[in-house]
Amino acid sequence: MMAFAYDGSLNGDWVSHYAVRFAAQSPERRLQLLHVYDGHVAGEVAHGIDRIAAECARLGVALDPILRARGATSVAGCLLALVPAGPGTMLVAGTRARPRNIAFLAGTVSAQLLAAGRFPVVAMRVVQPGVLGQPGHVLLPLSGHPRGAAFALPLLHLLGTDLLRLHVLLVREVSRLRFRLLDQAAAERLLAAGRGFLAGVEEELRRGLAPLRGAFDASAIVSDDAAREILVFAAKLHARLICLGASKRGLPARLVYGNPIEQVLRDAPCDVAVYRSVD
Repeated sequence: MMAFAYDGSLNGDWVSHYAVRFAAQSPERRLQLLHVYDGHVAGEVAHGIDRIAAECARLGVALDPILRARGATSVAGCLLALVPAGPGTMLVAGTRARPRNIAFLAGTVSAQLLAAGRFPVVAMRVVQPGVLGQPGHVLLPLSGHPRGAAFALPLLHLLGTDLLRLHVLLVREVSRLRFRLLDQAAAERLLAAGRGFLAGVEEELRRGLAPLRGAFDASAIVSDDAAREILVFAAKLHARLICLGASKRGLPARLVYGNPIEQVLRDAPCDVAVYRSVD
């Protein structure tokens, strides 16, 4: 089941295009729209739900709007109570449209939902509203974690036919001092290991996404700044969506300066999806 946390804002309308198209690729073809309100439901929320319902109808998706008063509970607390724990429901939410204290994600409802790890969550920052949830070209950065690209398969599956080209980027990140002192032979060893890792990732993705009709390619680089390399590759490759895997350890909290996720969210030339599955 797909769920969508809708706040009635223009940014929420932009994120809704992804939520609807994800639901169209899910087996149930159903979208549960969740809106938590204070006092009463604003008029723009009702108007937005009508628009989302029309988009769902065009794509053959059933829409189930669920509206709840917040009461004494936080918005995140209400959403956590509405969505059953476990891998059965993926919740789509938005980041801030504009940064607050330089943060797009830290301190938001989406950050609380990601940190809870109760169910799969994808937090979207929409930079190009005209994409309408159909990115086509997707950049998937990896760090060399043993889990490979398995974490991203559920999200990539939901892109369906909207996934026309997938580029996997492996950043072998080293400290700034080590990077400055890295000789050619050591760099080649790191890159060779990275290419070996990517060979396994490619096999995993082709098997997990079969039949993958779009183009697939991969790059391995050595750098002292993974976020910078992700942004450079996204611009160079004209990516429309960056898919970032998140762990509780890697999620930004109050201190966001230098956090890679916040760096990518802040400077991305395209839409960004921050995804975390169930632990």
